[in-house]
Amino acid sequence: MLLLALLLAVPAPQDDPEKLYGDWVVACDNLHGCEMTSLQPGDQPVPEDDSAWDASMSLTRAAGPAGGFTVEVWASGKLGGKVTLKIDDAALATALAKDESVIFTGADAARIAAAMPNGKALVVTGADGRVAARISLAGSSASLRHIDANQGRAGTVTAVVAKGSRPAGVVPAAPVAERVMGIRPAGAPAVVTKAMRAGMEKQSECGGLYDGADSVPEVETFALGGGKTLALLPCGAGAYNFSSVAFIVAGGKAVRAVFDGGDGTLVNAGFGNGRLSSYNKGRGVGDCGNAGVYVWDGRRFRLIEARSMCECRGSSNWLITYRATAVFR
Repeated sequence: MLLLALLLAVPAPQDDPEKLYGDWVVACDNLHGCEMTSLQPGDQPVPEDDSAWDASMSLTRAAGPAGGFTVEVWASGKLGGKVTLKIDDAALATALAKDESVIFTGADAARIAAAMPNGKALVVTGADGRVAARISLAGSSASLRHIDANQGRAGTVTAVVAKGSRPAGVVPAAPVAERVMGIRPAGAPAVVTKAMRAGMEKQSECGGLYDGADSVPEVETFALGGGKTLALLPCGAGAYNFSSVAFIVAGGKAVRAVFDGGDGTLVNAGFGNGRLSSYNKGRGVGDCGNAGVYVWDGRRFRLIEARSMCECRGSSNWLITYRATAVFR
């Protein structure tokens, strides 16, 4: 397994929230919402004339006794019209595709989930009968069993793999998401002077990184409200990751921003609609890495969403490992 040298300091709400099983990665967040996503086959031959293995698939299941399934398949090429999903040549569901994906919900998605543990391969065919997506099911049974366990379904009639006779009513209800109070951005951002930037570089040890460079990236500033400004100090860049350090500017002074975990070193940071986002790609194609979204509560940046993908094997669908609800005032 390829382990990432993570640059983005996102708190770990759970220990090892992601698990790898064969050609699948599964993760359940702090509210027991679970998702599993397919990877490029690890040990199956890929036909030279068939790019359908480039496809990927996600299966999510909501927490709680009545938690339902959603299945989405992204094809290796553009999809259109009615498509059919099959497992080992048995047609299970049809739906209308949009652009490069097709979504199955309700009874169709539940039927797909039930057939996956004993299947070898899942395919999606277009109206012309040609294969538009081909998904290895190796590891899908273990991933579904992981979801059964995390959501408290093992031994109940709601489980997919760990089925039992206990009624659905014994499955725990979904937890309520924490409400994080955020401040709605207002006002105009402060100006970061040369002297202030020099002090920020000294605090962050980012000074000297651009010595001798033809151009130096500007400090990005965003009004947070209450007379405070978010300043993102550039702190180096690679081929596809741009690092910065977050500061809070107020009263002509800049101090390091405080975060839920981490030290305020961000990667590919952006700010909009009161949300500070950061994502660190493990490689240029973006099929692995981690990401976080934060809101400012007046004292620190609070985490409201974390995503990650531990395996660099073709999935750009990074899995949610933490969720909270932002409430702005």
